[in-house]
Amino acid sequence: MQFDISRDFLDGLMIQQPTSREGQAEIKAAGQLHFLPSSPDGTMHTAIVTFQLSLGAQEQPFARAGWRFLFTTSAAFEPKNDPNHAFFGNLLVVGAGKIMVQLNNLAMHANLPLIPFEPSRMQLQAQAQAPAQAGGATA
Repeated sequence: MQFDISRDFLDGLMIQQPTSREGQAEIKAAGQLHFLPSSPDGTMHTAIVTFQLSLGAQEQPFARAGWRFLFTTSAAFEPKNDPNHAFFGNLLVVGAGKIMVQLNNLAMHANLPLIPFEPSRMQLQAQAQAPAQAGGATA
């Protein structure tokens, strides 16, 4: 089966000054892939990569964003039935990378330190699947 990305764009972004700067606190990243309902013929799909950054042990993220992908398949396909497909892992990594570019751009203009990000170091982890989401990632 062939997958083609038709369009992708920033869905939303929020960044705020971290409430506490614990010196060398570790930045934790988490991302997920959410699917919206497909077209009636099952060949046009929407996936949203959500990504958030939190500082140290804080539960509340200081940055979160979403990147929307519209893609087509060569035949009818239901993404929720095969959430571990390699295409979706790549989509998650690409979306997280695009989000990090935008977050670092905003951080630079807000006089915040840039956040180092290496997509090759992202680890894909299967999580308990909720009806509207698939997969997860941490960096």
